[in-house]
Amino acid sequence: MRKWTGQVLDLLFPPSLYCYCCGNLIDQTRTYGLCDHCIRHIRWDRGAPLVRDGMVMVRCAEYGIYERSLIFALKYNGHRYIARSIAEMMADRLALTSLEFDVIVPIPMHKAKQRKRGFNHAALIGKYLADRTGKVCLPEALVRTQDTRPMRGLSPTERENNIRGHVSPGPQAGELLGKRVLLLDDFFTTGATARECRRALAQAEPSDVMLLAFAAKY
Repeated sequence: MRKWTGQVLDLLFPPSLYCYCCGNLIDQTRTYGLCDHCIRHIRWDRGAPLVRDGMVMVRCAEYGIYERSLIFALKYNGHRYIARSIAEMMADRLALTSLEFDVIVPIPMHKAKQRKRGFNHAALIGKYLADRTGKVCLPEALVRTQDTRPMRGLSPTERENNIRGHVSPGPQAGELLGKRVLLLDDFFTTGATARECRRALAQAEPSDVMLLAFAAKY
């Protein structure tokens, strides 16, 4: 019922009329569906990719209030159309780098959580990013084997313990052999999830694993 209601509201009040971040009235010409105020206050990162835990990492923006509001509107309010704009931001960010990749692998979500939410937001962003870049998105290359606790509010050590051993190669992992993998996530904070996903990806023997996050602390 909640998903159906959201779809009806999107028809009555088209998302392009309102800023995806703050909800203020805008028009369809606004970049990424953001009002002037929000697009100025998102802390865009246009620097060179960095290396974290031996993995090249690119972020679109620093982690902050505006960045979190945008992702939360997608994840928890079910505004799926925001995934397309985030994919546009990611594509534009990648265009500023010399990063080369073959496939996109979204961070996996446990099937129970995905049923409850109705979608995996990382996989949805990955689908749109694949459309923009001409690459392949493999949402089932990794699987979450246990419905772990939410990471919010956990210490770095608790995050490591929470995710350790609970990500495995999925049905599409066989397509990663010798490929340059772009691991896609919304946030990068302590890196616990990214590291666990990289460990799981190593079993598929890709040639390289890189990380793209919408927002990150570093």
